[in-house]
This record gives sequence, C-alpha cells and structure tokens, in this order.
Amino acid sequence: MKDALLAVNDLRVKFRTENGVLPALQGISFQLKKGETVALVGESGCGKSVTSLAIMGLLSRSSTQMEGSIRFQGRELGKLGPKEMREIRGKEIAMIFQEPMTSLNPVHTIGKQLEEVYRLHTDLSKKERREQAIAMLKKVGVPRAEEIMREYPHQLSGGMKQRVMIAMAMACNPHLLIADEPTTALDVTIQAQILELMNDLKEKANTSLLLITHDLGVVAEMANRVLVMYYGEIVEEADVASLFTQPLHPYTAGLLRCIPDLDEEEKKRLDPIEGSVPLLGEVTEGCAFRFRCPLAMERCYLEKPPLSGQGTQAVRCWLYAKEEMAV
Repeated sequence: MKDALLAVNDLRVKFRTENGVLPALQGISFQLKKGETVALVGESGCGKSVTSLAIMGLLSRSSTQMEGSIRFQGRELGKLGPKEMREIRGKEIAMIFQEPMTSLNPVHTIGKQLEEVYRLHTDLSKKERREQAIAMLKKVGVPRAEEIMREYPHQLSGGMKQRVMIAMAMACNPHLLIADEPTTALDVTIQAQILELMNDLKEKANTSLLLITHDLGVVAEMANRVLVMYYGEIVEEADVASLFTQPLHPYTAGLLRCIPDLDEEEKKRLDPIEGSVPLLGEVTEGCAFRFRCPLAMERCYLEKPPLSGQGTQAVRCWLYAKEEMAV
C-alpha cells in the first residue's frame, strides 16, 4: 500500500541460544495505515512482543538474527544506525510497555522521566519542558499533576503508572504508537478508563496504533483490523467485524470460544483450546497448530499451509488454502 505508514515484509527473527539458533518470527508481513488501529492477538509465546521490539529496534543485535523489511514512512528502519533510531524512537514511534510497574525507573521522579522525552526530542527550555510535562499529565487524567512530578513510581498505583507511561509515549505526538498489553494487571474499571484515554488521544493526534493483546474484548472495542498470531506466524488477518462473526482459522475460532457469553441464560463450561504453544524450534514442518487442532488432516503434519485470501480475510490453513490463491 502506497499510503501505509508502517510496512512490515517477511520479517524473520531468530534467537541465538544454548540450544542453537531458534526461530521466533517466521515471515511476518502486514501494513498499518495512518490513523488505523491494528491488533496483534494470540497466546503468550506467539511472537507478538518480539514483533513490537523488532519494529522499535530494541532487540539485541548480539543475540538475535533479523531478516526482512520494516519500512516506516518510506524509511527502511533496519538500515538506520543506533543514533538515527534514537531520534525516531520516542518522537515518531513510541511504545507503551507491557508492565508499567517495572517500566518506570524507580530511582528517578516522574517529572524527571517525563521531561527527558522533551529534552531529547525538542528544543524547549527547562521551564517549558516542566510546563509541557505537567500539561501532559493533566491531559491523561493524572490528578495533582504538580505533586506527582516530584513523586517516585513506587508512590503511584498501577493505573497512575500506566497513565504516566501513556503521557510519556504521547508527549511528542508520535505518528505510530505501539501498546503492548496496555491494560495488563489493571482492574476492569481502570482498564476501561485507560482504553478510553488511548482512543481519545489517538483520534486527536491522528496517531496509528499497533495494539498487542490477548484480550479479545479490548480488540472488539479498539481495533479496525486484527492479525492473529501463532508460533511466530500470522495465521489469520481480517477486519474486526469479520473476525468475530466468521472466524476462519481453527485457532481463531478456539480463542473466541474461550470468551464467556454473559447473555446466555444456560450456564455452560468454557471450551478451552487443549495443549499449549510449542517451544521455539519444536515444530520444523507442517502446521504448528496441528497438535491442538480438532480438524487436523494428514497434510497438516507434512506441509506448512500458505497464507491464502478468502474475501476480505486471509488465513493460513489447509481447510481453505488453494495454491493459486496464496498471498
């Protein structure tokens, strides 16, 4: 897509370990348009966070091998040096990390950490940086903003820490915001507030959002398109309405069956997906989901299915795949 803000093409990441070089991502491709929200969903260990860290340039070059293309606003991020990436990271691409409790530096005040964003990416004076930091805290709904500037992370609740993380990420009005499990460990009330806040800030700044989550309720509320990941691959891609009304991949259908239906009068036991995600390097041929799939065929054990188009959806499954339709 010519109008893609972010274009990831055939991204492959391998980790160097004591057990050899193990694949974490196996050819991820997707695009994100300006102002769009795309959700990456799947169980823990499917490669969602690795994808985000690769985009941010935060994977250790000494312990990882990376192939493929990551283009942001037409620039190939893989060809940029550390200094050039630091100029982009935090200003044009920002990230809300998974654990707000551990993502903030415990030995620095909230004010110092928030002002650092402006110090690195703007020409504001010290006084102006402080004023902007206080204004940003107020914008994300932090009470007592002036006092919070002097406090340390351990003095704040989980919800307040998450608001501070959002303030840091949105400080420079980035073009792309990556939110990695932004509501983990927060209660339902705070979760709803955080999601509403992110949506509001995103719309005002026309920021694109890559939302990483395993919570399909959050996906239904926030996303335009959904990418379902399993074992380092995208197994289904669809707009959010199609995914919830007509899931194609057995894994996607399994994830949706795990959601309790509060409208049903008859109480039923949840229908979980049997087993767990294979370990890195454990599957070398065939479909990685075949061990847990109730519809697995002999071909699933022998050949890896291609990603094939089905109308507005794309799915990696031999139930739908036709070689001439592969994308």
